[in-house]
Order: sequence, then C-alpha cells, then structure tokens
Amino acid sequence: SWRVSRKKEIFSLYEHLLSGVSRVKLFKHDLTHTAPWFIDSIVERRDELMSFLNIRGIGSRVMYPPLNKQKAYKQKKIMPVSDRIGFKGLWLPSSSQLSDNQIKIICSTIKEFYNNLK
Repeated sequence: SWRVSRKKEIFSLYEHLLSGVSRVKLFKHDLTHTAPWFIDSIVERRDELMSFLNIRGIGSRVMYPPLNKQKAYKQKKIMPVSDRIGFKGLWLPSSSQLSDNQIKIICSTIKEFYNNLK
C-alpha cells in the first residue's frame, strides 16, 4: 500500500537528516521486511526538546513508560534498558501525510534545539 511505502520513506528521511545529531538515536529498522509505524527515538533532554518543538507547532509524544515500572508488572529488579527507553524515548511526528518539507522542518528544529545547548 502507499502508506507502507510512505512510512519507509519518512523513516529514511529522518534517518538521513538526523544522522549527525549525536543526542538523537533512532531505533533501527529493516526496511526490506518491516515498515516503521512510529518514529521511535531515544533523545537527550526529552522534556525540554518536546517543549521546544511544541512552541514551534510540532507535536511529539513520550513513548510508553517502562513495562517493569507499570503497576501490574512492577518489578524490584533494575532494568536499565527499559528505564532508559522509558525516560528518554520520544515518538517524532510520523503521519503518512507528512510532506518531505515538513520532516525537514522538524529535523532542522531538533538540530536548532541541540545546537542552542552548546
């Protein structure tokens, strides 16, 4: 379907445009066999980045909290990977209707945020 193809294009564009931003890591995807439905990322200073994006009209969403921290599954065991994703995970805009230009604006805004931290 066009939506599957577009999701792959969107991910590839994000991957290309954010490749030099060390504080943003996209989850890896095998685009031959899967289509990323969301743009999953691990970012530094997530809440500040979300505010910066929001002020500029760009929505983003916190990823699900760590499963081991949720009430039904609460674990005393330390799970650093789960915690890291829960506290730094961010979904970037991923609608299949996004234009390439909109994605470029999102990525340049992310770069602006991190460049301003220097």
